[in-house]
Amino acid sequence: MSSSFETNPGTLFGDTWRNASHAFRSGQAASKAQTRQASAELEPQAGPQQFSNRGSSFTLFACALFAVLGIVTTLLGPILPFLGLRWSISSAQAGTLFSWQFISSTLGTLLSGMVLSRRSFRVPVVAGVGLCLLGVAVLLRADWTTGRMAVAVYGLGLGIALPAINLAVAQANPSRRAASVSLLNFAWGIGAIGGPVLLRTLHNLNRFLLVTSILLLLGLIASWFWQMPARIDDLTETHAFPGATRRIWWVAAVIAVSMFLYCGVENSISGWASTLALPSFSNAFTAASANIAFWIFFVASRALASAALRIFSETKLLLASVACGSAGVLAFYFAHGSTAILLACALAGLGVGPGFPLLISRVSQLIGSRHPAATLCFAFAGVGAATLPTLMGVLGTRFAQPRAELLLPLCALLLMFPITLRMAFWRPRQRV
Repeated sequence: MSSSFETNPGTLFGDTWRNASHAFRSGQAASKAQTRQASAELEPQAGPQQFSNRGSSFTLFACALFAVLGIVTTLLGPILPFLGLRWSISSAQAGTLFSWQFISSTLGTLLSGMVLSRRSFRVPVVAGVGLCLLGVAVLLRADWTTGRMAVAVYGLGLGIALPAINLAVAQANPSRRAASVSLLNFAWGIGAIGGPVLLRTLHNLNRFLLVTSILLLLGLIASWFWQMPARIDDLTETHAFPGATRRIWWVAAVIAVSMFLYCGVENSISGWASTLALPSFSNAFTAASANIAFWIFFVASRALASAALRIFSETKLLLASVACGSAGVLAFYFAHGSTAILLACALAGLGVGPGFPLLISRVSQLIGSRHPAATLCFAFAGVGAATLPTLMGVLGTRFAQPRAELLLPLCALLLMFPITLRMAFWRPRQRV
């Protein structure tokens, strides 16, 4: 599932990404973790200062690795025009690549949870990065058939590695988990921006894929040797809930639909921006500027949201986010010329950016981050990330006007208005 950025680590992401990591645990941890035991990776006699130094060292390494994984997560967006030409495929066929990536990523997330309940963090991190390396490397010489498999392989790797690294960083920094996870996901955003920039700089698809593969190889080697926390300790400890009431499952269903729509919109715009912008640019390399504009303002909006939340309520900010995103998509539809397209993508990124963390916050407030219903919400987020971009490809093939497919994310954002207004009347649940 992306994904993703993010910077002021102690505010916006202090709340939302802390809730995100908690919510991920509900679907990923199979049982209550056992007490931390001594291992070669964490010496039992290590003092507080030594542990703090190790946590800082691992966090910096994890941020570097997350930046590389940010390139891989958003890989399809800037390279989709090249793949379409190389493989001679239609927009509908190209759109299915998003399903191959994000459905595999969702399965990988579930698999990562099962592995983390029994093994150290190193196992899913090494396995996930290794699968990413395999998938990206195969794309260098892949045809349409093997290319789809390659996308599925690195999607599976992302699903395994990303949540494991998030949880590992949180555990390595027990006194500053929120800030550390915020910094980590901000690094992901740097990678999301850096991927299209690297493609434009290298000006060659194979060189870009080769450099990305080399970065993944270095990350794989470092993951094998770098000290990591041995196991999950208290991160997956669960609370007793009075029961899954009808209200909670109804709330979960509505939020799940919201996450489906928002993640679908995010991946639809970022995934198709370069392809739809291509006619207004000189070549596919410069068309990647549309992705760059989207991701820069996407990251910036999450930083600005921390200040905005001091003034506006979460509901008002989410409504503003939906309105801004809708305006950006509509502007993209009518845009003529490269400058107008870049401005439209920037506006869309500015609007879409804060939405998903705000929805994560609602999951924690209204459902409870460890309630089984939270798993439903995050599963729908992954399905939305796979479904809407794929449907955009189908619409692009069916209609003579390629940008007509932008009506799909626009309609998805418009649906968010009544859903957001409905959620505003729900009170946070009382835990017992």
